[in-house]
Amino acid sequence: MSILSIIDNFVKRRKFVYLFPKKIRFYIFNFKFLKKFKTKTGNYYLPLFAFKDGIRNRIIDGEITDKLVFDEIAKFIQPNSIVLDLGANYGQMSILWSKYQSDVTVYAFEASKYIYDILKKNILENSANVKSFNCLIGNKSKNKTYIKKSFLSDNMAYGSNKIEKVSDFKIKNFDQIKSLKIDDLNFKKKISVMKIDVQGYDLDALKGAKKTILKNKMPIIFEYEAKFEKEFKYTFLDFEIFISEINYKIAKQLDPINYLIVPINFIEETSHK
Repeated sequence: MSILSIIDNFVKRRKFVYLFPKKIRFYIFNFKFLKKFKTKTGNYYLPLFAFKDGIRNRIIDGEITDKLVFDEIAKFIQPNSIVLDLGANYGQMSILWSKYQSDVTVYAFEASKYIYDILKKNILENSANVKSFNCLIGNKSKNKTYIKKSFLSDNMAYGSNKIEKVSDFKIKNFDQIKSLKIDDLNFKKKISVMKIDVQGYDLDALKGAKKTILKNKMPIIFEYEAKFEKEFKYTFLDFEIFISEINYKIAKQLDPINYLIVPINFIEETSHK
């Protein structure tokens, strides 16, 4: 084996990173270099040095980033419909859902400017019928919202990063984005299903989509994590109250944090792929 091959394998195995002190390792993890990876599910641009980002690594390995959620959403996708993906991350699931049935349009929302730019590249690379939005989804639309830039520290996956609003403009590392409530969008086709994963803003996202939900009566998967209770001043009871207000019910708990809700009289008409 040549010296160049040994060096290449050494870098691919990521062992070189752990020769450095922790502070330097985090600096390396945050290098904003992208590489295009050819995988079983498509071609994706991903952060080259985010070695411990589990979402990134599953995509590279040809896996679906969240198989349980992906499969459950896919059951409800109908031809000539819209899928809402609130918290799309690198876009793998949005891209695959857009090709699951004929004439499906996915609306993909991502708050992080850095991740959103990657999402856009991946949509273009995979010729997917996905409309992307760089915004914070919630219960109010606002032209200017300021959030901290994505940075890997305690959370080693960009998708696990807390969305932190900025009010102190002495902080330099922030992005200006929009805040958006789903009810302020004009959808030209029926919405067949919605997925919400917005790092604690899930209840606000639901409330901001109330009219859209009542009109389309689509199945919804949302996340609930107890770690966000204090910051967002809610408990699971607040979710249950809202679910009751829209005449929905919890149909299934997919895993410790993901819940499927459907209208009380919902008759499942799963898609046939």
